[in-house]
Amino acid sequence: MNVSNGGLIAQLGDCLYVCDLSGYGGTLAMSQDGATAWEAGAVMWFAASDGRGLYCSNQKDYDCLTYLNGKDRTETRLLKRACANLVMLGGKVLYIDEEDGFIYIYDPVRSKSSLVIKERASSFILVSDTVYFASESGLKRFSPGDRRAEKLANCYPVSLNFAGGQLIFADARQDYALCRYDFGLCKLVVADGIRTQSVIATDEYIFACDLADGNSIVRASLATGAHIRFCGECADKLHVIGEHLFFLNRNDGNAWYRVSVSGGRPTPVRAAPPASGTGGQAEEDKRP
Repeated sequence: MNVSNGGLIAQLGDCLYVCDLSGYGGTLAMSQDGATAWEAGAVMWFAASDGRGLYCSNQKDYDCLTYLNGKDRTETRLLKRACANLVMLGGKVLYIDEEDGFIYIYDPVRSKSSLVIKERASSFILVSDTVYFASESGLKRFSPGDRRAEKLANCYPVSLNFAGGQLIFADARQDYALCRYDFGLCKLVVADGIRTQSVIATDEYIFACDLADGNSIVRASLATGAHIRFCGECADKLHVIGEHLFFLNRNDGNAWYRVSVSGGRPTPVRAAPPASGTGGQAEEDKRP
C-alpha cells in the first residue's frame, strides 16, 4: 500500500530501509536497535520486496530500475529506463515506464520487460489479480491478459489505496477531496471536509494529510468515516509499516518521523552512523 505515497520506507527481514529525502544522500538499512546495517547509495523510490532484496526506482540514477541486495549489500541497475510505481506480481515486477506512461512487467529471470497493457497510467495498485489505475480519462481496472481496461469512474485518483473492500484516494478533479469508490453502489463517495494529497489506509483506519489544516494528519474510521485530528505536524508521504505510521516532517527538514497507529507522540527516525565497511558497492547490469 505504501507504493502510492512513494514507497520510500520498506521492511526487509530485520532491517528497515529508509530513503533520505532531507539530504538525498541515499538509503539507510537500519536494524531494530537503530544501528545502520548498510548505507546504500541509491535514492530509493517505489520499493518492492521479493523477500531477499528490494526493487526500486533509483532517483540518483535517472529513476532506473535497480535492485538492492540486502544480503550482499550491493546495488544493481536492471534497466536503463526510468520507472515508477513498482509492484510485485508472482516474482516479477509491474511498473510504469516514465517515458510512455504504459504499464510493463519485468522478468528478473529473463532480464527482460514486456508491455502489459497499452493504457497510460499515473499510478496503480494491485488487488488480487486486478490492477486499478489512475489515468487522465478516469479510474480504470484490468486483469493481466486483458487487452483493454474498464473505466469505473470519472475522476483522477491520487494516493490510491485499497482497504475494507473499497478503493480510497484523493480526487484531483474535486480539489483533492478524500473519496472512496464503493463497489456495491458502483460510484464515488466523497468524505466530508477532508482535502488531501497523501492518503494511507489500513484495515481499521484512513490516515490523510489535511490540506485545510497545514497538512496535519487526520485519522478516520474506515467503518464509520468519523475522523479526528491525529497529529499536528506538517506531514507528507504517509507510510504504514507494522503498527507504525511514518511520515516526512516538513517542519524538520523533511526528516522521517513515526507514531503508533493507535496514537501517541511522534518521534524522529534516527540512525546511528554506519560502521566501517558497511557502504554499498554499486554494480551495473550484472543480474542474470
